[in-house]
Amino acid sequence: METQNKTVYELIFKTRNLFVDIAMLILSVVVLGIMANIRVPLWPVPVTLQTFGLLLIAFFFGSKKGVLSVFAYLLAGLFGFGVFTGYKSGMSAFLGPTAGYLVGFIFMVFLVGYLVEKGFATSKRKMLYAMVAGEVALFIFGLTGLSFYLGHPGLLNVLQLGLFPFLIGDALKIAVASTLFPYVYKGAESLAKSI
Repeated sequence: METQNKTVYELIFKTRNLFVDIAMLILSVVVLGIMANIRVPLWPVPVTLQTFGLLLIAFFFGSKKGVLSVFAYLLAGLFGFGVFTGYKSGMSAFLGPTAGYLVGFIFMVFLVGYLVEKGFATSKRKMLYAMVAGEVALFIFGLTGLSFYLGHPGLLNVLQLGLFPFLIGDALKIAVASTLFPYVYKGAESLAKSI
């Protein structure tokens, strides 16, 4: 694997072991839990910093470890840790209006992480494309789940509740991330070469 296709995690932790992997996995669950609870309480789906956390995890870990982090987060919530928005946990989160978004987290992180592994982290433009693709994947699952939850109220109603309120916030998150992440990646590359 060429250096430009390595993830930040691989660049920084050249000599990884199971302890480091588990520690970083736990840290990613904590980060997502914190970002899920920095929120604007809208109904039925609140605005949070969670998607920024997902982009960060995908960028840092890549596809496989990123998805593993999301699974760990979802399992933590399922088994009673209050990591979901509003410090919620349990099966009810997987049956409510945000259930589709929770599933979408997996696909979003996989897609963005995969593109990072393909070298998309090296430029702002490519990183922007990767993140927009990830957001599209998230909203496909999120809006589908919301539609089922609301009893198929019509496309416009679903978009008004589950997409439109998030467009400006998500655009800002993507703008910050796509500007910042390539610099972080180049910094990690430089650090890896100096070690």
